[in-house]
Amino acid sequence: MHWWSARGPERHPPGAPVFVLVHGLGLSHRSFSRLAAALVAHGPVLAPDLPGFGRSPGPGRRLAIPQLAEALLPRLDALASAPLAGPVVLVGHSLGAQVVVEMALRRPDVVAGVVLVGPVVDRVAPGVVGQGRRLALDMLGEPPLTSAMVTRDYLRGGLLSYAAGTRSMLRHPIDERLPGLAAPLLVLRGRHDPVAPARWADELVALVVDGEARDVPAAVHDVVHSRAAEVGREVVDFARRCCPGAVSQV
Repeated sequence: MHWWSARGPERHPPGAPVFVLVHGLGLSHRSFSRLAAALVAHGPVLAPDLPGFGRSPGPGRRLAIPQLAEALLPRLDALASAPLAGPVVLVGHSLGAQVVVEMALRRPDVVAGVVLVGPVVDRVAPGVVGQGRRLALDMLGEPPLTSAMVTRDYLRGGLLSYAAGTRSMLRHPIDERLPGLAAPLLVLRGRHDPVAPARWADELVALVVDGEARDVPAAVHDVVHSRAAEVGREVVDFARRCCPGAVSQV
């Protein structure tokens, strides 16, 4: 597993939150380069490349979403046991939203908050055709630099990894898993995201005890890249609510 760490202050205050960012289907930690810059002043930022994407080698077989989550747990446990460890805030984009839900369910004592950005898979369009149509519509609305980042990662990951990830994504019932979530939840989406419509975000929030849905204006699905500053503000505000006293006022 390849893990990327954002460059920030040499030392964060003891107990500062640790932001763990998990990318979407076909992407890599590079999709979070801008968001990490918005978060790192407030706490350490780590982002893995899921197996078969970015710099992480393929596993040789299709991994279900729970198995992808299990692959990240050793690093999560190490974070929790580190001296002066702060609370962990998980941020998952698209397929990464499914992964962080499974991580939080497995480590409720470690995870202080969960942010789902553009979560999949909306039950109204649960299949390959429906999701493919929405993704194609989304690509028409993404800024050129975001589209270039997505295309570069797709080409690097390859068709087989993308296809395996798609099958795993479509088979994971995030709406059935969320009721077991103990940590506070923020569902965040671009206001014009065709992949994760507002109705779907509201449905997910209704499944948990402590949840909120918010939109980022003038954005579509890859909002973590195209509107990173706005997403960063939302994540930091959320961290202040679920980790009182841990987040700096920078």
